[in-house]
Formats: sequence, structure tokens, C-alpha cells
Amino acid sequence: MKPHIKKYYLRMTGGFVTYALGLFALNHFYREHSPYRYWLVLLPVLPLIYVSAAIIRFISEVDEMWRKIYMEAFAFSGIATGFTCFTYLFFRDMGAPEFHAEWAYYLMFAYFGIGFIFSWRRYR
Repeated sequence: MKPHIKKYYLRMTGGFVTYALGLFALNHFYREHSPYRYWLVLLPVLPLIYVSAAIIRFISEVDEMWRKIYMEAFAFSGIATGFTCFTYLFFRDMGAPEFHAEWAYYLMFAYFGIGFIFSWRRYR
């Protein structure tokens, strides 16, 4: 494994471990009438901001070809997720089950994988 990639794996792992600890703290300390409940809800969000920044730093350090592959995959993921979520509104009106917000996040990862495969194959 290349040293610069290992650095980002460690950052991502640290971010996800901190996220899990934030979720634990939220579930353990949350009380409905606590004055700190809004701060506790934001606690798991802070590590995700750190992970997002680590991903952006990683992409800025790779060479131009890989950057282009990642950007095409991200663009495909964003557009396909948006169209899928919008199209699902019509299915919901026809009686499909309610769409939960976390599904969009899972769709985005799936579409990123599809976009990455197509983009990578085009440039290999």
C-alpha cells in the first residue's frame, strides 16, 4: 500500500470510529428535555465533516487521470441519485412504500460504484 493512501485510510478509520463514539454518546446521554440535546445530535455529524474533508484531500493528491475517474463517478452518482429520488415520487403516488432519507445515501454509494467501474474501464 502506498504511504499516502495509508495516511488516508487511517484518517477515514479515525473519522468512522469517532462517528461511532458520537452515536454511542448520543444514544447514551440523550434526554428529551435536556438543554444539551441539540449539541448531542450534532456530535456524530462532526466526524463526517472530517471524513468528507479527508476524501477531498485524498482526491486532490492523486494524479489527474484518477482524479478524473473519481470526479466522473461522483458526478454520475449525484445525478443518478437525484433522478432516482425524483422518479420515486411518482411511484410513491401510485402506492409504493415511503422513501426514507438514508436510502438516498445508500443509492449514492451504489451509483458511485457503478460510475467508477464505467469510468475506470474507459480510461484503462
